[in-house]
Amino acid sequence: MKGPHMKHLFPLTCIAGLAFAGSASADPSPFCGNTGASDWAGVVEAFTGDWLIEHQSGYALMGPMVLPFPGDGEVETLSIALRGDRLEATHPQAQAPLVLRLADEPRWVVDKSDPYVPAPVLSPDDVGLMMGCDQMELPRLVGTSVAVVDGVQMNFTYRMMAIDWSNLFGIMEMTATVAGTPILARRTVWMRGIG
Repeated sequence: MKGPHMKHLFPLTCIAGLAFAGSASADPSPFCGNTGASDWAGVVEAFTGDWLIEHQSGYALMGPMVLPFPGDGEVETLSIALRGDRLEATHPQAQAPLVLRLADEPRWVVDKSDPYVPAPVLSPDDVGLMMGCDQMELPRLVGTSVAVVDGVQMNFTYRMMAIDWSNLFGIMEMTATVAGTPILARRTVWMRGIG
């Protein structure tokens, strides 16, 4: 018997398959190996600009409950600019900018051990494989911001990888506590440069 989300498995598998098929002849990322502090000027240049964000599927953990949600189909604009010595990302609906820095984190992984938590269409390692460059060799940034809505503090973390001059891959994470219940939401995002 098929589960309620099995009907989405085939289209997602096709999308991932097409992405991998296209990577066989694709050139490696022009940013492969540009991950150190000495590469900061080039990383800033790669990320600076206006980006269209496509929100992909994700999930929310609310206490013991897992709530998967599909990509919302909405496309929004994120602007990234260097202000003084800080790289900041702003969104029209955000209360504060994301302050971006080079990621000094271990490999970004997708835990596939919980059958109730849906895996993204593409993981950071999948994207690295597509681009012929290990994700640890691609420029990775982490940005954090806080928003308060109806008295609830929401903590946002964006993790972004530069794929090429016109594409960024990211993971959005939000944590909050509502009426004593911890909430964790995650979704992947794909960003395309404007212009």
